[in-house]
Amino acid sequence: MEILQAVDVERMRDLRARGEYFWLDLLDPSAPDLDTVREFVTIHPLAHQDTLEFGQRAKLDGYPDSALLVFYGAEPHSRGRPRLVEVHLHICAEALVTVSREPLTALAKARHRLAASPSAHGGTAVYQVLDASADSFLDSLDGFDDTIDHLQEALVQHATTAHRQHIFRLRRQLAEMHQVAVPQRDLLASSDDLIDVIPGLERDRAREKFRTVHNHLVLATGLIDSYREQLGGLLDLYLTEVSNRLNVIMKRLTLIATVFLPLSFLTGFFGMNFAWLIRQIAPTWTFFVFGIALLIASAVAVALYLGRTDR
Repeated sequence: MEILQAVDVERMRDLRARGEYFWLDLLDPSAPDLDTVREFVTIHPLAHQDTLEFGQRAKLDGYPDSALLVFYGAEPHSRGRPRLVEVHLHICAEALVTVSREPLTALAKARHRLAASPSAHGGTAVYQVLDASADSFLDSLDGFDDTIDHLQEALVQHATTAHRQHIFRLRRQLAEMHQVAVPQRDLLASSDDLIDVIPGLERDRAREKFRTVHNHLVLATGLIDSYREQLGGLLDLYLTEVSNRLNVIMKRLTLIATVFLPLSFLTGFFGMNFAWLIRQIAPTWTFFVFGIALLIASAVAVALYLGRTDR
């Protein structure tokens, strides 16, 4: 089986003339390119319309002489956040046509595997694309355990708003992957519909292969659900740490207010400018006794009281 990565009219005409199956892998093709492909490959008009308008859900649409399978792969991002890439697989008797708008490493892996097996048929090509795409979800989840462990340690030491934002970003990322991985898992739960639209397959062997893809997606969705629960626990831990820190701050403020309570009372009482009070407290020694010693004594008394109650 030959693999093409561009619309080569002469090569496709030659392959069709010889009746040789081929895989045409296109990256962000133009509408005229897709129209040209339809001259050599059976693509239903509705499937062609779906490919012109990306943003489809994971699905398998069967037509009389062809089928459209929409599948997603995960592409690692430079900042650690996987990027979901939509891939359209047009399956027919003469060729497999895959269309994506963004590069996907999983497709490159599938091409490499098929290049090592020249005698591969169309079913093998479909399987390799799906298998590599499913594996890309597992690859994108590598390192989540370490990230969650580091977040947990950081939250216990000192929870900050940046940690909360990081948790929300990870939860949003996992939610996006969950919305894609679960429909794909359910799509392959019963592979008979997919096997029926791929020509030249031995049903028993094909079931074993596509069951492997399904198992990978089951593992991926299980990991996603587990990580979402762990992140929910980290969010609860963040709220607990923030609440504990607030309690410590309120305790300190309460201690300060308690110490200053008698001081405020004394200064307020002796600060009243009544003529009688001013005339009665006139000697110099009253300043040191009532103005200094009494304040110090009240502060010491409150401190001793608080020290006993904390034991």
